[in-house]
Amino acid sequence: MKNKLLLTSLCLSVASLLFAQKKEMETITESDLKAHLEFIASDYMQGRDFSTPVPGVDLAADYLKAQCKLMGLKPGVEDYFQYVELEMTKPDLGNTFLEIQNNKGEVLETISDDFFSLLGPLNGDTIESEVVFAGYGWYNDKTKYNDTEGIDVKGKIVLAMSRNLELCRDSATKSMDFGTEMRKMNKMLLGGAKALILVPDPLNPDPTGFDEVKQYANGGSMVIKGSKKRRQSLPLNLIFGTGELADQLLKSSGKTLAQLQSEINESGSPKSFELEGIRAKIQLPKNQSEMLGKNVIAVVEGSDPVLKNECVVFTAHYDHVGVDANGEVFNGADDNGTGTVALLEIAQAFQSMKKKPKRSIVFAWVTAEEKGLFGSDYYTQYPVYPLEKTLIDINLDMVGRSAEAEPLPGASTEKQLAGPNGLYVITGKQSSEFWELSKEISQELNLVLNDKLSNTFLNSSDYFHFYKNNIPILGLSTGMHDDYHKVSDEIDKIDYTKMRRIAQYAFLVANRVANQKTRIVVDNPVNKN
Repeated sequence: MKNKLLLTSLCLSVASLLFAQKKEMETITESDLKAHLEFIASDYMQGRDFSTPVPGVDLAADYLKAQCKLMGLKPGVEDYFQYVELEMTKPDLGNTFLEIQNNKGEVLETISDDFFSLLGPLNGDTIESEVVFAGYGWYNDKTKYNDTEGIDVKGKIVLAMSRNLELCRDSATKSMDFGTEMRKMNKMLLGGAKALILVPDPLNPDPTGFDEVKQYANGGSMVIKGSKKRRQSLPLNLIFGTGELADQLLKSSGKTLAQLQSEINESGSPKSFELEGIRAKIQLPKNQSEMLGKNVIAVVEGSDPVLKNECVVFTAHYDHVGVDANGEVFNGADDNGTGTVALLEIAQAFQSMKKKPKRSIVFAWVTAEEKGLFGSDYYTQYPVYPLEKTLIDINLDMVGRSAEAEPLPGASTEKQLAGPNGLYVITGKQSSEFWELSKEISQELNLVLNDKLSNTFLNSSDYFHFYKNNIPILGLSTGMHDDYHKVSDEIDKIDYTKMRRIAQYAFLVANRVANQKTRIVVDNPVNKN
């Protein structure tokens, strides 16, 4: 009889817990997600970047703070804002130019609009040298095709086309591949070149990749103020130009870029040469300034007098990439408007609980992820609860899109959306217990976890700084899509039902971990020594 009573009591307790969770989960609604996202991903936010005409990133932070206050969440730091001092280096576009000169130093042409540079070496503001044309700038190990054979690139400015002979001859008319272009840069670096000017080859079916790089390059590079890390830069000046720029440089040869490409493709052999009597002077000045980023930190304090000193952390970055040169706004509805507003709803669910979890829950909307994961880096340096008291990090980044069906088994998933029930998870699997718990809860909600992206994207979002500190992570995403970092990442493409399900899943995982009697065991630490 005694055992029967105990079993009945246990069943009632579990039923009560499940009912309470269901009630709290129901506070996460599609209508609320949509309402929040319509504000966060509006044109008014100016792409939630630094230095935009309207300070959208600050307005987004103010909105998040206001929502935390309305919910009655406890500030994690004074008045919710954890300030992150940042140093910005940006190209000085107004004073950037390229001069085409003859051997006497006389200026033949001055160009200011047909090129841009990724941030190169700190002392690489002025480049002056002879110019060599190096075809595709390519070397093929198998065929021994070599665009630099017979020319000397050391100390020179090298002009080269995108792609290579094989890609141009591919029947699928493949576009530019940045892995290929980076290998060219490494080749020129090893050859001692001063700079590589890369232009779209005339047969390129989609040269818009240059526009994406331009948006990134002109956005500048950051570091946390006082950090020992140097700003992000390349060891070689990598300059992206237009076909018009290439034709201006090639004018003395009597041939256009299209003619030279045709000769290379027809013959299957390089047509590289030094531009006789031609030099170039490239001026790439930079501006440096200080920026103030804001992490927005709120807390639901745990109910257990001892365990409340431990915590579960949620992270989601709320910044994006701003506006382009034409004033078009990158609204970033999915990246990462969806994670930002899903976290608001998760916070609401925890705050609505009559009895809070045993451990505390930290909600961290972090800044400057797009500039180099700086907000989360700063948080892990100055956490609300010590890192040794932090059990897990759950990160939400791009959780609002769905494909019509799940990717086929064995298909490449790096650029594929998950289907209606699919969910990509990034995990370092530092804790087999946490991984099994995560899978168990996903099955309860009919979500199918896919961790194939873990190796590729382990250092690509804010969970990374927790991972490297041996805190088990669960990064949640519905996957990559063609609108990534484009102005077409808009709210009309968001699957709010999927968002709600993912937010509810994240709530259940965190609640389970926060209520366990014993903390999650890290049985596969990153640093085992």
